Amino acid sequence: MKNILVRVLSFGFLVWLVPFVVAMGFFSPERKLLVDMFTFKTVMLLVGTATGSYLLFLLSKRVPRPAFKTFLFIGAIWLIENWILDFVILLPLSGMSVSDYFLQIGLRYVQILFVSAAIGASIDKHA
Repeated sequence: MKNILVRVLSFGFLVWLVPFVVAMGFFSPERKLLVDMFTFKTVMLLVGTATGSYLLFLLSKRVPRPAFKTFLFIGAIWLIENWILDFVILLPLSGMSVSDYFLQIGLRYVQILFVSAAIGASIDKHA
């Protein structure tokens, strides 16, 4: 149980870290965005979704059946973990207000719940 929890938390960190590292390539050293804001946000959403989906796939091999509730719980952990990391690292770097953050970035993380629940339900349906 401890091993799976460490893996879930580590993977949750990767769900946050991979898009964060990719995002660095879209900014100049002066912190100026080098592409259109919509392009940037779309790429971030795609990178985050692809990363999370792949990591959920890796977890699917280790999660007992039925999987839906477990994957929903994993999604909730990742959602909270990503919000905490953004509050600790991204908000101070960006200077955004909390309300602007949730409107522009934070609410998009709710998709983590949708994807994780869909994968858990799919596993249960076809197991």
